[in-house]
This record gives sequence, structure tokens and C-alpha cells, in this order.
Amino acid sequence: MEKKEHPAVEKKKISSDRCTVTGKGRWYFPLSDIYETPDNFVILIDMPGVDTENITVDMQSNELIINGEIPQTTYSNEKIIYSEYDTGHYHRHFVISDAVNRSKIEAKMADGALTLILPKAAYVKPRKIEIKTD
Repeated sequence: MEKKEHPAVEKKKISSDRCTVTGKGRWYFPLSDIYETPDNFVILIDMPGVDTENITVDMQSNELIINGEIPQTTYSNEKIIYSEYDTGHYHRHFVISDAVNRSKIEAKMADGALTLILPKAAYVKPRKIEIKTD
């Protein structure tokens, strides 16, 4: 019989694959969800522990670029023996189509998740067409 791992262990394996270690620290590729409402596209990005002042959201050409950082915690007069807190840089980017009204993109941070609201351009919003009678 095959031994099945605990779900928390499986998730940790997935999470560790979403990290690259470079000479400048760890770079994380945070998990995200994208969904659509009648008026918006919404992107949720998992960025636990990242303070709002350490996040940037930029539009460059047709790319939405998200960066964040959790700085290394330093303790005065203490030596870290073991640490599991993730520190490093978060980065995601998305190609944005003309279906998005780029001048009205909004970003909110709450409970460790960054929410980006991308309003739809008027031409892609659903609308009812009135039927006229003579």
C-alpha cells in the first residue's frame, strides 16, 4: 500500500518550488487567483507578511508588474538558531489586454492578500440592447 503524505506536507513542497534562491536572496512567485465580474477582472495575490510600504504595483506598456519584499528580521544581542519565516522578494507580472481600463486600476492589501481590481473597458462590459417596437 502506498503511503500518502499529509496535505500540509504536500502544500509545503509546492510552496518551496515557487521560490528561487539567488545571490540577492530568495525570490517568490506568489500564488494568485484571477476571476471576472460583470464590471471587473480581479487578481488576488497571496503575499503574507509583506507590509504595504514594501509593495509596488506598476503598469509598463501592457504589463502589470507586482513586487514586494519581506526584509530579514534582525535581533540585537541574539543569535538565530532556527528560522522558518520566509523573507525575500515577491514578484509577479501579468500581460494586460485592451479590455482593461488601465487608468482606473485599483490595489488593496488585506489579510496577507493583495487584491487588484481591473475595471473592464466599456466595449467589453455586458449590456442589454433594447428592443424597439413600431
